[in-house]
Amino acid sequence: MKLEEYTSKNVSLGTLWREFLPLSLSDVTMACGDPMMTTTLAYLPDAQVNIAAIGVAKSLAIFFESPIIMILHAANALAGSQKSREALWRFTLLAGGGLSFLLGLLGIPIIFNSVGVSLLGIPSAMLATVSQVLLIACGWPFAIAWRRYFQGLLIYHGKPRALAIASIFRLLTLALVLASGFFIQIAGGVLAGIALISGVIVEAVAVTFFAYRSGATIPPETETKPGLPQNLPQVWKFYFPLANTMMVVWGGRAILISILARAQDATIAIAAWSAAWGLVLVIANSTRMVQQMVIKYRHQVSDRQLLTFAMSVGAVCSTLLLLMSVTPVGDRIVQSFIGNDLTLANSIKPVLLICAIVPLFVALQNATQGFLVSENRTGHVNISTWLGTGTLLIIASFAINKGMNGAIAAAIAMIASMIVEITCLLWKRVVKTA
Repeated sequence: MKLEEYTSKNVSLGTLWREFLPLSLSDVTMACGDPMMTTTLAYLPDAQVNIAAIGVAKSLAIFFESPIIMILHAANALAGSQKSREALWRFTLLAGGGLSFLLGLLGIPIIFNSVGVSLLGIPSAMLATVSQVLLIACGWPFAIAWRRYFQGLLIYHGKPRALAIASIFRLLTLALVLASGFFIQIAGGVLAGIALISGVIVEAVAVTFFAYRSGATIPPETETKPGLPQNLPQVWKFYFPLANTMMVVWGGRAILISILARAQDATIAIAAWSAAWGLVLVIANSTRMVQQMVIKYRHQVSDRQLLTFAMSVGAVCSTLLLLMSVTPVGDRIVQSFIGNDLTLANSIKPVLLICAIVPLFVALQNATQGFLVSENRTGHVNISTWLGTGTLLIIASFAINKGMNGAIAAAIAMIASMIVEITCLLWKRVVKTA
C-alpha cells in the first residue's frame, strides 16, 4: 500500500494517544453499561430469560439507532461550515424523531408478538419482556442522534474530555437506576428499559451543556472546508452511504440473534452470546475513536503513523481481552459478571477466547474507514460492510444448521465477517493509492 506522507508538526504517537484516551473513555463507559446490566439481571429472578430478552431488545433498539450512529462522524466532518451544521442539525432532528416513532410502534404488543414470532423466531417466553423494553426505551434513537451531533462538534473543536465526562454521567445514572431497581426488586425487563433510556438522556443533556459552554456550537467565521453539503438534500447524499453502512451492520446483528433463536440451545445461546459480546465490546469499543483521530489528523500526520497508532491501540486492547479469557483473574471476572450460573459461564469463556482478536480488527477497520471517509469515499465503506455482514449471516446459518453450539457459531461467524470487511477496505485503499 502506498502511504501518503505529510509534514507532521509536533504530532507524535504519544500526542495521538493522549488525545485519543479521553475519546476512548467515552466509548468504554458506554460499553460498560451492558455488563453492568447483565450482572444486575443475573441476580434477579428468571436471569437467563431476562438476559436473553434484553439482548434481543438491545439489538433491535440499536438497529433503529443505526441510521444515525454516524451523525458524530458527519458533525465532525461538516463542522467547518455554518450552513452544513444547520442542515445536519435539521436532518438529525427529523431522523431521530422518525426512528423513535418506528421503534415505539414495533414495541406495541400486538405488533411485536406477530413480528417477533414470524420474522425473528423469538421464543414466546421472551416476547413480553422484549416488548416492554422497546416501549420504555422508544426515545433511544432520538436521544442518541441528539447526543452524537453535539459530540461531533466537541471533537471538531478539540474538547474530547467533555465527551468522557458526559459518558461518566451516563454510566453513573445507569448504575444508580440499576441499584435502585435491584433494591426494590423491579422486574428485569422494566428495570433494563428504564436504565437504558435514563442513561442516554442524561448523557445527551450533558454533551449539549458542554458544547454550548465551550463555544463548540459557534461555527468558524470562515468556511474551513469548501464544498461541504449546504442543505438537506446534499447532507442526505453525503450521509446516506454512512447511514446505510450502520443499518447493514446492526441489521445483520439483529438477524444474527434471530438465527441463534433457531439453534438447538436457543435460550442459552442468545444469553451467552449477548453477555460475552457485551464484555468483548467493553474492550473493543475503546478502539473505535481511532476513526475520529484519522479524520482529524488525515492531512497533518502521515498515513503510516496513523496506521501504526491504530495498530498499537488494537494490540493493547486485544492483549487485555486475551488475558481475560485465559487467566484465573479472567475466570473470576466472568463469574462475578453472571453470578452462579455455571452453564452460562461455561458458554461465555470459549466465545471470549475466539473473540480476543476483535479489538485489533475493530481498530484496523475504523482506521481504514477513517481514511476513506476523509476522502469522501463513503460508498466504498458501504460495500465492504455489505460483504462482511453477508459473510456473518451465511456462516452463522450454516453452523447452526449443522448443530454447532449457538454462541460459538456466532463468534466464529463474527471473526470471519470482520476479516472479509477489513480485507475489502484495505483493497479499496490499495486501489486508490497504488
